[in-house]
Amino acid sequence: MIKNAKAIDGTIYSNLIISGANNLINNKNRIDALNVFPVPDGDTGTNMSNTAEAAAKALKSLENTTNLAEVSAVVSKNMLLGARGNSGVILSQIFKGFANYFADKNEVTVLELVKGFQSATKRAYESVLKPVEGTILTVIRETTEQLAKHVNEETTLEHFFEMAKNYSRVACDNTPNLLKVLREVGVVDSGGEGLVSFITGMHSYVVGNPVEIQQVEQSIDKFISSDEVYKGEFGYCTEFIIELNKPDEFDKTAFEKHISKFANSLVIVQDAELIKVHGHTLKPGDMLNFGQKHGEFIKIKSENMTLQAENSRANRNNSVVINDVVSQGNKKCGIVSCNLGSGFIDKMKELGADAIIECGQTQNPSVTDILEAIKSVDAKDVFVLPNNPNIFLAAEQAASGIFDKNVHIIPTRTQIQGINAIIAFNSNSNSDENNELMKEVMKMVRTGEVTMAVRDTTFNGVKIKKDNFISILDGKIISCKTSYLEAAKHLIKKAANDETEVITIYYGNDASEPDAIELVDYINRYYDCEVEVINGNQPNYHFLIGFE
Repeated sequence: MIKNAKAIDGTIYSNLIISGANNLINNKNRIDALNVFPVPDGDTGTNMSNTAEAAAKALKSLENTTNLAEVSAVVSKNMLLGARGNSGVILSQIFKGFANYFADKNEVTVLELVKGFQSATKRAYESVLKPVEGTILTVIRETTEQLAKHVNEETTLEHFFEMAKNYSRVACDNTPNLLKVLREVGVVDSGGEGLVSFITGMHSYVVGNPVEIQQVEQSIDKFISSDEVYKGEFGYCTEFIIELNKPDEFDKTAFEKHISKFANSLVIVQDAELIKVHGHTLKPGDMLNFGQKHGEFIKIKSENMTLQAENSRANRNNSVVINDVVSQGNKKCGIVSCNLGSGFIDKMKELGADAIIECGQTQNPSVTDILEAIKSVDAKDVFVLPNNPNIFLAAEQAASGIFDKNVHIIPTRTQIQGINAIIAFNSNSNSDENNELMKEVMKMVRTGEVTMAVRDTTFNGVKIKKDNFISILDGKIISCKTSYLEAAKHLIKKAANDETEVITIYYGNDASEPDAIELVDYINRYYDCEVEVINGNQPNYHFLIGFE
């Protein structure tokens, strides 16, 4: 039986990943609720489960193989391409670390599996510019340290994963002692909890109870996507996977150079003898004929972009909207922006963003979403506005996969900062000027937010009651009120002063224009500044308010 085994091969590893991913999916709502801020857009569980499911989906379509190196490479690649949010990117890097150690191995013993955990820990820490303890990083590190102390050559897989489950649980439960903010709010780290759920699912498989998804969740695209958004484009979105005839002789650079004659928006991913190609072309036959010279097709998709556009957009959580008004012709610099809410998206179009990643209500964009958006911009230098700190790592990973453009990440933490940054942007200026000016200007606006509290807690000395309304200024909770208008007025009182020149109010789905007008009247009574009202149409946040 597997539980008495003392080694794992590709088949066992594949099943471990699928069971772990399923358990993470089953617990994603609980993990989302561990968000430090008591606001309704907690997304760690969603981000991590989507990242893990990208790998699980790929494994389910993978032909049976016992080669551990091959399976771990598939897991690593698909987790990275599907990674969402900072927690998802870190999870993908943990499994990249496993893949690095497993790279030349058909199977590993339990002692070697500990070394795999050590490689995973090292890669996870390296992926973060400033590692913080009391997070998922601590959980993987402390779990690994305990395994290194207690695993020996007699340890069975059952005992190994029982220890991993227990050690990760202890490490996660201790995170509030390492991070004051967790201790103050009374929750454990949500990323660490996600990792515990994954390891727990692995243990369930080993003891003979592989985890199944409890209910049908939102569908995840297969290796070749089922839909894509092509607003403003013509021709065919063509994708295919081929099994290379001579993988050892395959020259990916030469392949890319030649196929670029037929298509643009190219994304080419090689995994040993398999290669996936995505491109937009007027003549899909040319792409396919060239691809077939290198091997046999495993899968093909070619869709008319014009006819598919509207239906595709309706069915996606995240879509890349090409701004065809500004994206024509080569220019020095271009902009990709991540936005939520039709009002913000329209504003970004108006201000000249080349491509906008339209984020779903609970979906941060994946690395692939950002990668495709960057590739769609006809400019040598492309600036990415994440407009959310939880998108930073995914943006950085996407940028690392682009070789024919210079990609610059402007660290905008809010959509309001993003708007200020793009106002300062000039597509005909050089990249250094744009980089310096956007980073300077984004700091000149303060961001206020009003939303409903989802649980009772105390944060930054503010007593918060569930279903009341909290005001947040530059990422810090400053008050809790019984109505969202009172919360907004308190926010304005704290943020505005005699030097304030412009206040911009973006009202969301749960507020109305008359509500915003009441705030305008309040501002006009007490402050001498310009006020603008825009229907942001954003979910979760009644108001997003910019102060300049």
